[in-house]
Amino acid sequence: MATHPATGAVLDVGRTRYTPAAALADLVRLRDRTCRFPGCRQPAHRCDLDHVIPWPAGPTSADNLAALCRHHHRLKHQTSWTVRAGPGAEREWTSPTGHRYGTDPAA
Repeated sequence: MATHPATGAVLDVGRTRYTPAAALADLVRLRDRTCRFPGCRQPAHRCDLDHVIPWPAGPTSADNLAALCRHHHRLKHQTSWTVRAGPGAEREWTSPTGHRYGTDPAA
């Protein structure tokens, strides 16, 4: 498990654990505030935490997790919508038609 040296906040629980620790889940939900699908305003506390790069290929870390409401979580896995992680917790979504949409938790 990796923690922030100054705050002790959990940053990564490694690839051996799918479910994020409570501190990591809290960090991601506080960072994201809402579902990270473009235009969705479902509060993050009511969202699933989804691995951008599917586990176990991707780590259970703040950089690889995003809050997604159940509807958009299913949409990501059951359609050809895709998402990739960018710098500073940015996410870039690509629609089935190839249109791209960015989301930033700070916006």
